[in-house]
Amino acid sequence: MASVLNFAKRSARFLRRHLNPPKNDFPIDAWTQQKEYAAWFEAHRATPQQLEDQRRLSGDIADAPLFSFIVPLYKTPSEYLHTMADSVLAQTYPKLELVLVNASPENAELCDEVNAYARHDKRVKVVTLDANHGITENTNRGIEASAGEFCCFLDHDDFVEPDVLFEYVKALRENPAIDVLYCDEDLVVRENGVFVPRHPLFKPDYSPELLLCKNYIIHLMTVRRTLIDAMPVRDSRYDGAQDYNMVLFATLHARAVRHIAKVLYHWRISSASTAANPDAKPYSQKAYRRSAWNRLERVAPEGRIVSTGIVNIHNLWFSRPTNQSVSVIVDCAGDTSDAALFLEFFRQNNSFESCEIVLVAPEGVDVSADVFSDLCICVVEVAQGTGVFARLNAGARTATGGYLVFADAGSYFITPEPLEQLVGLCALEGVGVTSPKTLYANGANRMFGMAVTDEGIIPLYRGYPDDFPAYQCNLRAFQNVSAASVEGMCVSRAQFNELDGFDEMYEGEIGAADFCHRVIAAGSRVVTTPTVKLQTAATCPERRYDLATNAPEFTQEDLTRFDIKWPSVRAAGDPYFNRNLDQRSGYFQVAGSSDT
Repeated sequence: MASVLNFAKRSARFLRRHLNPPKNDFPIDAWTQQKEYAAWFEAHRATPQQLEDQRRLSGDIADAPLFSFIVPLYKTPSEYLHTMADSVLAQTYPKLELVLVNASPENAELCDEVNAYARHDKRVKVVTLDANHGITENTNRGIEASAGEFCCFLDHDDFVEPDVLFEYVKALRENPAIDVLYCDEDLVVRENGVFVPRHPLFKPDYSPELLLCKNYIIHLMTVRRTLIDAMPVRDSRYDGAQDYNMVLFATLHARAVRHIAKVLYHWRISSASTAANPDAKPYSQKAYRRSAWNRLERVAPEGRIVSTGIVNIHNLWFSRPTNQSVSVIVDCAGDTSDAALFLEFFRQNNSFESCEIVLVAPEGVDVSADVFSDLCICVVEVAQGTGVFARLNAGARTATGGYLVFADAGSYFITPEPLEQLVGLCALEGVGVTSPKTLYANGANRMFGMAVTDEGIIPLYRGYPDDFPAYQCNLRAFQNVSAASVEGMCVSRAQFNELDGFDEMYEGEIGAADFCHRVIAAGSRVVTTPTVKLQTAATCPERRYDLATNAPEFTQEDLTRFDIKWPSVRAAGDPYFNRNLDQRSGYFQVAGSSDT
């Protein structure tokens, strides 16, 4: 009975803690910062004067491309139609056409209203179908009827800001090679006849590995027609995920993809929309998986799709790469018993056959590796007082594996086949570094990438429970990031040597950010994966969400070293950490609202 009472008391404390969190505990992200976001949106949308200036400037654009908005209609309520169509026709950039594909020919009221739009504005085209052929085929009919150089895909119950096309054209004038564009968006509800913005989707710049796991682009996907024409057959198998199928193909073949970091699309919350009810279109889950598989066959044929437990978000699982070898470089500068513990856990968890372990220890430190005769172990001695990155570099110089994985002797992998997943992901074309999700000793999240912003270099998601999905469920999917922790970092030995390894002047994790920046500058990407978890010996701080106190390894001295070496990098902003988010917070909060 006592154990039941104790459990009840612990449960009550847990509920009080999370239902009434104290200040600086469990930070509320942009998804749920409703009042802050509504005020932020009103302050950041284009003003009437700016819109007027855009209309004047749009008339002077030479060789202006035509944009075709493709909108399938099916049993569309009158208010939905007017809100959507009026928002398109109000664009400050005028060279557009609105293609309304009416799949409800029996609905006389809808037919009259779409025809009235066509009579009123010559930019409106109406395609009346004999019946509803499904969202994919209805969209195909709209594409066939359109004439634009770019096709914009808009849902019949949503609407856009008047400057979305102006922003897209401005981007195209900066880079005419852009083939795919998308923007930030939010979810809105209609209350008392007024649309109220609720949940912003502040997106990263083009993130190929994140896109493998979910359709983070969503709206307003805009694709150059030549790419659409080159697509394989689009049919009803992709209903419910037709946009995901298209964007996966288009981004794979695009010369350039551009993200406009402005909220220019509004996704209406309704009972029939997946915005409010993921089960509204159950058939879409199979279509999402089929779409992801099409891309996976091209970029990682040895990979498999596995569930994350969240609808329409999945992960990839990699088989052991053939003809690959790995060196795990273990820093043994701490407690002498740590090395034995690391090796014991590694023995239990490892299934990668072509693997060696390089133990790096200061002179005089006994790493006690003799009892692990079944493991391929090499011991490297360094002088007492050698810095962490000098120790890791020393281990890398001795390593013979094709890939290097770095770890601390106080840490250990807690997920199966960790080397297969890190190396398999790192072997994807264009990927230079992969990194696991690192945890504190109590299982709380320690780091899942870093943001490199003008306000600092900061760890992401620090302190959240391991099972917490976080903003846009990003803790359940691959993340393209600007930097990742050195703990568990995986990189090919060839690339590591080409970049001359770690800069030994750094003392903490910003040294890993420095290395990752050199990887990105060399044309490769940095990716974190939730399929690999590395438990560390670090103690979770009491104020786990307070970045002013919970990130001591991110020192001001190291930040100064980074800025001297890379004077313009932080000022340029982080492409994977949306500029509309608070650049001081690793918790994806509305700009200007964080205390962390």
